[in-house]
Amino acid sequence: MKRFLIKFALFLLPIALFAYGLDVFISANLRKSTAFNKGEMTVWSDLYDKKVNSKILVMGSSRAWVHLDATMIGDSLNTTAYNLGMDGHNFWMQDYRFKLAMQQPVKPRVVIQSIDVFTLARRNDLFYAEQFLPYMLGNDSLRQVTKNFIGYENYDFKVPLIRYYGKGKAIIEAFRLFFGGKNEPTRIRGYQGQLIAWTNELELAKKRMDHFNVEMDGQTVALFERYLQFCKANGIQLVFVYSPEYIEGQNFIANRKQMINVYKNFSQKYDIPFFDYSNDPISYKREYFYNALHMNKFGAEKFTAAFIQDLRGLNLQY
Repeated sequence: MKRFLIKFALFLLPIALFAYGLDVFISANLRKSTAFNKGEMTVWSDLYDKKVNSKILVMGSSRAWVHLDATMIGDSLNTTAYNLGMDGHNFWMQDYRFKLAMQQPVKPRVVIQSIDVFTLARRNDLFYAEQFLPYMLGNDSLRQVTKNFIGYENYDFKVPLIRYYGKGKAIIEAFRLFFGGKNEPTRIRGYQGQLIAWTNELELAKKRMDHFNVEMDGQTVALFERYLQFCKANGIQLVFVYSPEYIEGQNFIANRKQMINVYKNFSQKYDIPFFDYSNDPISYKREYFYNALHMNKFGAEKFTAAFIQDLRGLNLQY
């Protein structure tokens, strides 16, 4: 029996080494992708490679990602800025990015928290789950934060290659980049302006329902408050911003006012400046949006320029 086990182990060893080597090869190339999964890997790789290193961080969802030009902010305020906005995810995953940002050699002094009605909600699935693939093997912190989402199992973080099963597009992308495929930057310091025409998403939603109610998640609210407490305790200056949102979309959210009041209460409790652009003229001009929630590049850069002027009035310390 002992001899059999030794032979079996020797049989498995080269397979395991090959699987591990192939996993490392695929992951190393995939993490270079600038476009796969909306360019999210650009930000993850900068975080894991400790290249964020910015005095100002922009936190939030896709509304942060496409609304706040970090280069404009950094250049205008004579400092460094990086946009960690994450497409499709609420605060639970945003908080993980913040924790990675706190491990950078240069720690943030100011955090601009982009908020919206969905920040304190929670989704069940891992939106764009393939964005996590090249960072998963042996990554216990990522395993812990994703375990409550539908998407991956514990063995996906421990067994080489298994998480790539059925992920043909990701594997093809890795090999495409290895053989010199096109890989031009899509996000600049995390920001990406969108040159997209108006979609009919809002009109379709209105046909399905009269209005929409957003449900806050208690665990996410508690996590968000711990984040506020951490920033206050560590001398990190927080700024809340609710960027422009197309007025017809605002009216579609039945409990929008109640959600904003939650942020106002946090703002007062922790002495956090809160800039609410809900009634800004931009919010009434559809030409600045590609859907009810998201501004196009022209709207985003017009908004960023105005927001920078508001930031100047705070006398923030970088």
